[in-house]
Amino acid sequence: MSIYTKTTIFVDNISKRLTDAKKATAIKEYILNLDCKDNTKSGLITKIKTYVKDKQIFKDNNNINLLNAPEIYNKIFEKVNKDRAEKKSLNIDMNIINQIFNLKCDKVLNNNRVYENNLYSLYAYLLATSGLRTNEIWDNSFDIVSEYIIKPKRISKKEYNDDDIIKLLIPAKIWIKYFDILHQLITEKNLKYGSTIFTGIKRKLLPIHPELSGHTLRKIYLSYHKQILNTDADKLPSIRTKKLLNHSSENASTFYNDAVNITGELKDIIDRTDYSKYTIAKLKDLLKSKNISFTSKMKKDELLKLLNC
Repeated sequence: MSIYTKTTIFVDNISKRLTDAKKATAIKEYILNLDCKDNTKSGLITKIKTYVKDKQIFKDNNNINLLNAPEIYNKIFEKVNKDRAEKKSLNIDMNIINQIFNLKCDKVLNNNRVYENNLYSLYAYLLATSGLRTNEIWDNSFDIVSEYIIKPKRISKKEYNDDDIIKLLIPAKIWIKYFDILHQLITEKNLKYGSTIFTGIKRKLLPIHPELSGHTLRKIYLSYHKQILNTDADKLPSIRTKKLLNHSSENASTFYNDAVNITGELKDIIDRTDYSKYTIAKLKDLLKSKNISFTSKMKKDELLKLLNC
């Protein structure tokens, strides 16, 4: 019999004559005295709150929050902070950063014998340049606010705030273009969100660095802002870690500040040149210097696409 089932049986047998407060105390004491991990107890409380509400165990469902157990939540939070404090920063060389940003150029031959962006490489590139969580790119939409800022429809792990913005590392128009390409690929391949996505991203990052993951890219995004772009909290308005990562509280941002340390020659390696202002002749000279093939009949828009992989 599972711990959850045993707990529901206990809940069902609580005297109906007790007040909601006493019922809550009895349920919490039962769960906190179980022989299991604190995280299991926390998850069990969440499930039991739903059970209590559905079964109308309390006289007033508005009292459901009496089941909250701050003592166990604080204990878990302290352990997480301790583990994070003991964890060393991950050193990432600028060469690694360059390889991550070049993932947008990774192409594969599809079933129609046409080269297309590699879905997982493109996903990783979007994560690294936005600091978004994997699920926030999977299910979201964005409006362009300014050259490097977009506004999301939603942010996970917090209530949506009208002030929530994403401060991109690359121009917003380019980021949205790749975002649209990614979702077109997801639709064409009929992918479902789950472990396949995380595994696919990890597999693409592994040859670059064994400790990279989708979540590590979020940390790298923050380090790039602070170490390379000098996004400065001393300037007004203050742009703190909490704001860059859209956390619900400062506590959630503590670990990110020193999680990744960029090493090597610190310089901005993102090409921020506006090539749309180039003449066709100048674009062709640039493509030649980069050993990128083109034809004499190509129009300016086609030449620009070649520069953007």
